[in-house]
Amino acid sequence: MKNQPPNLYPPSLAIRFLRWFCEPALLEDVEGDLEELFSNRLKNGRRRAKWLFYWDVLLLFRPGIIREIRIFKGQTNHIMFKNYIKIAWRNAMRYKGYTALNLLGLIVGIASSILILLWVQDERNVNAFHTNGDQIYQVFRNMRQSNGQVNTGTSIPKPLGDLVKSEYTEVAEVAWLSWSMPMDIARDNQAIEESGRFASPEVLTMFSFELLLGDSQTALNSPSGLLISERVAEKHFGPNWRNEAMGQVFKVEEQFDVQVTGVFRSPGTESTLDFEWLLPAQAYFAANPWVEDWGNGAFETYLLIPDTDKVQAVADKIRMEIKKHTQGNPNAGDEELIIHRFSDTYLYSAFDNGVVSGGRIEYVRIMTVVAIFILLVACINFMNLTTARSSRRSKEIGLRKVMGAARKSIRTQFYLEAFLLAGCAVAVSAVVVAFLLPLFNELVGKSLVLNFEAPETWLFLMGLIFGVGLLSGTYPALLLPTFNVIQSMKGGVVKQSGFASYFRKGLVVFQFAISTLLIIGTTVIYRQIDFVLNKDLGLNKDNLLAVSLEGDLASRLETYKNELLRLPQVTHVSGASGNPLNYGRSTSSANWEGKNPNEGYEVNVMLTDEHFIETTGMEILAGRSFSSQLQDSTNFIINEVAAELMGFEDPIGKKLSFWGIDGKIVGVVKNFHMRDLYEPIAPLIITCISPSNSSIVLIRTNENTSDALAAIEQVTQSLNPGEDFRYQFIDQAYAESYEAEQTMRTLANLFALVSIVISTLGLLGLASYSAEQRSKEIGVRKVHGASVMQVLLLLSKDYGKLILMAFVLAVPFGYYFMQNWLNQFEFREALNPVVFLFAGVIVMSIGVLTVAAKSYQAASVNPVKSLKEE
Repeated sequence: MKNQPPNLYPPSLAIRFLRWFCEPALLEDVEGDLEELFSNRLKNGRRRAKWLFYWDVLLLFRPGIIREIRIFKGQTNHIMFKNYIKIAWRNAMRYKGYTALNLLGLIVGIASSILILLWVQDERNVNAFHTNGDQIYQVFRNMRQSNGQVNTGTSIPKPLGDLVKSEYTEVAEVAWLSWSMPMDIARDNQAIEESGRFASPEVLTMFSFELLLGDSQTALNSPSGLLISERVAEKHFGPNWRNEAMGQVFKVEEQFDVQVTGVFRSPGTESTLDFEWLLPAQAYFAANPWVEDWGNGAFETYLLIPDTDKVQAVADKIRMEIKKHTQGNPNAGDEELIIHRFSDTYLYSAFDNGVVSGGRIEYVRIMTVVAIFILLVACINFMNLTTARSSRRSKEIGLRKVMGAARKSIRTQFYLEAFLLAGCAVAVSAVVVAFLLPLFNELVGKSLVLNFEAPETWLFLMGLIFGVGLLSGTYPALLLPTFNVIQSMKGGVVKQSGFASYFRKGLVVFQFAISTLLIIGTTVIYRQIDFVLNKDLGLNKDNLLAVSLEGDLASRLETYKNELLRLPQVTHVSGASGNPLNYGRSTSSANWEGKNPNEGYEVNVMLTDEHFIETTGMEILAGRSFSSQLQDSTNFIINEVAAELMGFEDPIGKKLSFWGIDGKIVGVVKNFHMRDLYEPIAPLIITCISPSNSSIVLIRTNENTSDALAAIEQVTQSLNPGEDFRYQFIDQAYAESYEAEQTMRTLANLFALVSIVISTLGLLGLASYSAEQRSKEIGVRKVHGASVMQVLLLLSKDYGKLILMAFVLAVPFGYYFMQNWLNQFEFREALNPVVFLFAGVIVMSIGVLTVAAKSYQAASVNPVKSLKEE
């Protein structure tokens, strides 16, 4: 092909790669065949022929074609290899301090990265165990609000599933699954409350939940069937549950009997679908005819779509189904349906105006980047400490060169030392991680395991050794063999190129920029979580207790409230249909004066009694609160958002109706947060139409909460013997809803500290190197009268500049990334310049103190010692 124009040659990079790895005996034939193929393919275009040539070369990179590559050939080189190991060991033992610093930095960095990556892997494995995971799609419901916002929910009208089953040929199966419900499951008068779900038979065939006893094809077919978890079975039947559980009869909520048709393994933390029992969905549907209405949200709905090419077609068909079937209904809302792959619902759970916008995947990405950065910082630390020792090994390098050692041989030696240290560091790090995992699991609320029996673990550790050894050893291996022979043999400090000096300083800037970035992130996360937990939510969440109405308590609500009010520790009591800070019950049937009949609005509805406002500590802005003396059973209180939605300048006395009940607005309450601070405040109607529909009792106690709790439990048990006393403090439940953010805050704090420690070690290495390089200069200056303080300032000022550069580099990145994170919150604290100054002061203080300590040590040396060789 030598006579062809240059643009008709095969790509030179691919040719060079082929000649490098191909067995010499095969090279001529293989290269000729590839060039002939390339020539024939040129008729279809050079670009295509070029990429196919690259692909063919890569396919040839396999055993049988690759030549035998030997690093050490013959007995002599094996002896040299052993010699390298001896020298590495001697140097490590001779300079124990530097070796300890090297290993410490690598161990801390590698152990931290392993812990983070174990957490990342666990996050990514949630919902990943289902065999059909990539074919299962969950249906979501987008409800457009009056302010243009779109709320996304999982409660889907039951008729949709029936329609999809009969008309959507692309869908193989449809499964229904209810929300989690706590219920009493009793056998032989022994009742145990467990949380579970109603499920259609398809749940057992669509998902990969392991059935230990029973048949997954039939276990949920009978309306009186019951599936229980292995844990529940052991509670009721002991260790012999496998022989006794099947066919046993349980009573659910003291209302109906069911028979055990199967036992399953508890899903555990690797699944977002948690349940300890399953009951047939058809039993719930038969008892609740309201689920057959297209206007009512019911169970979660899942679709199995075997052909992924047809997913978009299903999404397009299903989108307008609710609108089609509620057309003409004056109370119909503006709703659309979307589908979302189930395996993505854990990490991609956040929706912005009906579109998936992220979720926990943001934290996974952040922590992955943090792990990589910490590993890089540890490797940079190794490079700096190795180059800081370079002058001590200059004679060794010079002598090897005089004896005929090539640069390649010296590079091999330094690579070998790097890989040996990396191997030791990874081995120790694995042991450290094994010891730290219980503490780390407690910190992040997981059950992470480093399984040494799994081949993947060993591949991961070997990959770490290779990656860390390559990253940390490359710069020393390339730099140290370039030392001048004469200067090396003189044993003095070898002057290095300007590039080497700038590169090393750049590494320090990078290290401290990462540390500064992590401190900025940690501070912003801390301030935002503190803002969230202490924000005025529109009600007083402190000393507010929510007690579930179990058993007969709901029917004896008034008696229960009166008994509670007799307690000196209780100040207010109110019934409610749910936790006011975590509430989602809504309706699209609300009507008011002047409402456009063509517009549908989704409005939250809270069922309470006349004492709700006083008990929760809400503020009435206009009108009045409910009163038992004024017959408010058909009157309403709305929040500010609802008043704005309805367009009333003065809403008091205006007519309002929903669920077929007509009444008037008697008050406007100050906005309070019914959801987390990621979402805007929704319109709300508060009513005491039916206090008997209360599911909880809200109890305001005095400051002595422990005594109050004991007294409340005693009253509850006296009125409701045999039932569990289930309660939660509203402020604690609110804090727990931000558990993921608090975990992120803890991890950010921890690994920011790790990054600072490793960076400080790297700076210590660079300061040591600088002191060695300038030892004679320091001696001359001291002979001429320079004080220790003057020498200290001389050595420290350059590093102050480097740390300042790191700060300047980190600030714009910190602002960009943290502002993006804060934008997830509808209510957030503004980024304060103090945050950046705080990070800068911390990094500058630590860096300057580290350099000053080493510089003081160098400045205190007797000049006679540093000048004696001259």
